This record gives sequence, structure tokens and C-alpha cells, in this order.
Amino acid sequence: MLFALATQQLLMAYDSTAMNVALSDIVKDLGTTLTGVQSAISLYALVMAALMISGSKLGSRHGYVRVFMAGAVIYGTGAVVTALSPNLPVMLLGWSLLEGVGAALVFPAILSIATARFDAATRTKALALLGAMAGVGAALGPIVGGVITRFLTWRVSFLMETVVTLLVVLLMRRVVEQRGPRPGRAFDVLGAVLSALGFGLVVSATLAAGRYGVFAARDDVILFGRTAIVKGGVAPTVWLGVAGLCTLVAFGWWEHRRVVRGQEPLVRIDVLRDRTTRVGSWCLAVQFLVTAGVLFLVPVFVQTTLDYDALRSGLTLLPATATLIVAAAAFSALVGARRTTHKSIIVVGFLAIAGGAVQVALMLGPGISGLDLAPGLVLAGLGLGACAMLPDLVQSSARPDNVSDVAGLSRSVSYLGQSVGVALGGVVLLGVLLSSFAAGVRDSQVLTGQQKSVVTQTVESGLQAAAVSDAQAVAVLADKGITGPAADELVRINAAARVDGLRAAVLAMGVLALIGMALAMRLPRQPRLHSVPDR
Repeated sequence: MLFALATQQLLMAYDSTAMNVALSDIVKDLGTTLTGVQSAISLYALVMAALMISGSKLGSRHGYVRVFMAGAVIYGTGAVVTALSPNLPVMLLGWSLLEGVGAALVFPAILSIATARFDAATRTKALALLGAMAGVGAALGPIVGGVITRFLTWRVSFLMETVVTLLVVLLMRRVVEQRGPRPGRAFDVLGAVLSALGFGLVVSATLAAGRYGVFAARDDVILFGRTAIVKGGVAPTVWLGVAGLCTLVAFGWWEHRRVVRGQEPLVRIDVLRDRTTRVGSWCLAVQFLVTAGVLFLVPVFVQTTLDYDALRSGLTLLPATATLIVAAAAFSALVGARRTTHKSIIVVGFLAIAGGAVQVALMLGPGISGLDLAPGLVLAGLGLGACAMLPDLVQSSARPDNVSDVAGLSRSVSYLGQSVGVALGGVVLLGVLLSSFAAGVRDSQVLTGQQKSVVTQTVESGLQAAAVSDAQAVAVLADKGITGPAADELVRINAAARVDGLRAAVLAMGVLALIGMALAMRLPRQPRLHSVPDR
């Protein structure tokens, strides 16, 4: 059983990062843009974050094994649809929607099944293994995905996911549900809608920031053929963010109201009163955010700046993968033997991630190779291996009657963090890139005044196509009839601006890792870990 759970955990974590190294191939194959694929990655995590709490509640009502099986079937179906997708909309249906829904059912069930089936030290090892598998899957994704994309096609990755998921389902058929369905009282439909809407609006705000800016709209916002926000007005990022936060506040109020009335809530918000659960969940959000951001930005750099293919992009991340696997096993053994504490390991882990991000950012530049990024990636991998102890810490802090609530909340904020990580990385990248590009054009001694004006207008009306490689830039300029010295100058400016944007985005991930370290320092020195005899 544990083997099946760990395999599915690794597979879904692999899915979240494998396509990062196949970005260029997907863009070309589906005839879309880098921003379009980035949106698919973010929406996949968004769907998981929005539905994770509901998925956890369904598990507690109808049995975790049953919900796991249902989620795995939906996930496998989505993988098939994605593998056969002819365009981006179909890919969004298969990957972002179906796989996202399946994962929202499977992930909380995995944690809850493991928490209920094991006790004390055995549970610590089981949950640490599952946490490590998430990290290993995320780190292996770029490598295995790169090999598959290089020698076959990115579509084979999704077909492989279907086959592995089918095998897991067959293995889990022998697992007996420990208790029958407990439907209980009426399902909290309004709570499910509020939680999904709130998480969705927050991530949508982050995605909108990349297109329209953070505070002032970079361009007119068109809705249903009409201008909803004029250029220079309050950006949709602000409106969506405020609406999302207000919706989540309303969700919390509604859940509290149901508890006071003696009704069954979607999730017991009062589990957040426990400091280990509350702080640990925030740490998980930061960990997933930083991991997703770095594993998205490094492949973007090596593919657009160094012209690496999917395989070489994946191999660039190999130092982080190898270090993560070794570190996760070593730290799990140390904590299991009580030679150190979860808190100490996690604090050091975030510090290592921050150091690795800074090291990588400082090395970014057109004259380097992927090998030059290895020291920073090793340090980041060490930190990610240490942070693999977070799921064990958070889930073990749950009282027996709150297992599903803690699983739902912690996983929701985790994948909210993952979704925001990819989107935020793109926001910082694009924002700094555009600013640096505009400055380069303005200060150029090669471009004429008319050329500067045309380029500025083109950039302002085509923001989503700004993050391009040198070869793509040459093709775009040629299509617009710009060649010769002017084209060479714009390619040079674009290359410098792209590196500035990538460096700033990776540094932002390092700063966020330091915030994670500060949060981890607020964890109790000796959190109360509960036994969960649900047999």
C-alpha cells in the first residue's frame, strides 16, 4: 500500500515540473506561446488548490481509499486527453482541469490514509517518505521529462502517467477501507464554492499581474468586446486580489457559522489555532512556491539564453535532484532517530534554498553553461530535501478527528503556493524584462528616434510575447521588416533585458525562501504529535 501511495505521489509531483523543460517543444507543437503554457501550469495548480479542501472532505465522508481510486481514474483520464491534445484549449481541459481535479482528490487521501494506517515512528517514516517522494518527483521531472521529450515527444510523459496510474489503481484495489462511508449531515456546498472561488481569484490576480501590471494597468482590459479598465487605471490584479481575499474571509466566517450552529463544516478552521498546523501550512506554501518558481525559471533561462533542448535543460537540474534525494533520506533518518528536530532541519532547509537561489541568480548570464549553475542548485536541493520533513510535521500534529481538515488545508495552501510560484516568477521576469528593455531602447545609440517609437509601441501592445530567445527575436523582427544593425541592436537589448528579468525573478525566490525560514523559526520547539489509531 505504501509503495502505491508513494508512487502516485512521485508521479503527480513529476507531472508538475516535467513540462518545464519541454516548454519550447510544447509551444511549437501546439502553436501557442510561452505565456499560454505558463498559464496551463498555473491553472493546474490553481484547480488543485481550489478543490483540495473539498476533496479532503469527500474522503472523510465516503472513505479515503474510495476517493483515492476515483481521483486516480480522473487523473489518468486527464493524462490521456493531454497526451492527445491538438491545441492549448484541449491541453487545458486534460492537464489543468481533469488532472487538477483528480489530484485534488488523491493528494489529501494519500496523507490521510498514511496518517491513519501508521503510528508513532512508523508514521513519521511513512509521511517523511511521502514528502520526499514529492520533492524527488518534482526534481526528477525535468530530467526524465527532458529525456522523453528529446528522444520521443513530450506527449509520451502523459501516456506514461496513465500507465503508472492504472498500475497504482490495480494495487490499491486490494486495500480494504478501514471504515465504511460516513456521509453524515448535508455537504457544505456553499463552503466548497467560496473556498474554490477565493483561491481561484487570488491566483488569477497573480496571473493578471504578468499581463497588466500590479497596480496600474499597462494596457486596456477588454471584456466581452468592451473596455472594462482603461490603460493607466487600477490594474485587474488589485480588483481580483481584493475580491479573492474578501471571499476567503467570507469562507472562514461561513465555516465558523456552521460549527456554531452544530452543522458539519467543509473544514474546521479552528485547526489553525494549533501553531504547528498554522505555521507549518504557511511554510509548505512558501516551499511549494519557491520550488515551482525555481524549477520554472531555470529551464526558461537555459532554453531561451543558452539554447538548450529539453534533455540538456533537465540535466542542468540533475545536481538539485541528486542532492534532494540524498538529503531527504539523511534528514529523515536523523529526525526518526531523534538526533535533531523537525524545526531545526526545516529552518536550515529554507536558508539553504535561499542561498542556492542567490548563487544561481548571480551566475545567470549569456557566457555561462548549465554546469556553472550546479553549486547553487546543489545548495537548493539540500534545502528542498530538508523541507521534505514538513508534511510529516504538519500532518502528525493533527488530532485524530481533524486528520482530513489538516490534510485539506495544508495541501490547499501548498498548491496555492505552487500556482503562485510559477505565476509570480513570470510576473517578476516580465516586469523587469520590459523595464530593462525599454531602458535599453531609450539609451541605444544605434536605433533612430522613429525606430525607438515603433519598438516601444510594439512592446506595449504585445506584452505576452516579450520573453523570447534570440532566435525567436530575430524571427519576429524579420516578420516586421526590421533587419540589419537595428535588428542586431534589438536582439542584444532583448538578451540583456531577459537576463535581468530572470536574475530578478530567481532572487525574488531567494527572498521568499528567507521569509519561509522566518516562518519556520516560529514553529514550536517540540510540537505535540498525535497518534491516530483509526483502525
